[in-house]
Amino acid sequence: MRTATILLLTLIIAGNQSAWAQLKPASRYNSTYETESYENNDMIKIGLGWADKTIKVPNGGQAPDVVKLTQAFNSVWPTYVVEGILDQAANPYFTEVSDDEYGGGTVVDRGNGYLCEDAGGSDGENMEACVWKRDNGHRLFAIQVSSNTDPDFCVICFYDYDPDTQTLTPESSPVDTYQPKEGRDYWFTLPRHGKDFIITEMIHSEQVNLSSIYQFDGNKHVYSRQKSESYD
Repeated sequence: MRTATILLLTLIIAGNQSAWAQLKPASRYNSTYETESYENNDMIKIGLGWADKTIKVPNGGQAPDVVKLTQAFNSVWPTYVVEGILDQAANPYFTEVSDDEYGGGTVVDRGNGYLCEDAGGSDGENMEACVWKRDNGHRLFAIQVSSNTDPDFCVICFYDYDPDTQTLTPESSPVDTYQPKEGRDYWFTLPRHGKDFIITEMIHSEQVNLSSIYQFDGNKHVYSRQKSESYD
């Protein structure tokens, strides 16, 4: 899924300068946003607060599926795009539809533990979510939401699901330590098939997408290799 580039503004605010604040939603971000313009944006709210809040999963049980975990997340951090895909998922027979006009589409793949809303070439919002089974009986859940315009923003969240407490607890991921080269666009890809988590940088000068691939070891994602692909 193509996601929006993270908005990075390297403004330093001090003294009596107004309308700006340093927002650090998690250790992975060191970004500033114009609060007067964006403070009520749902995705910005997620970026600011998700890493500090656990989420209860009502009737989560031992093995909640990706829809139930996404519902729990959205009950605390609601967004328009996630509401939309959950409306689709309310139909147990819905699986997938493509957007012929803009590309992208909507996917509810319960069997593979994957949800996706891809706005394609439109100005819409995007989301992805997936779940992995951990060796200790827990689940690893990840969800990302992004906007293509105003602001051009993406936030990705990783959680441990504990079946004993039926709770999602924020945890670290490869995103925390990843350092993209300055000036490169980059995005995250959650797996519909397989278990790899991928971070891709676009190297404009060489017309190459460089992907860092992290394999799931039964507990977490660990760096495996890089792959490059040319684009026109």
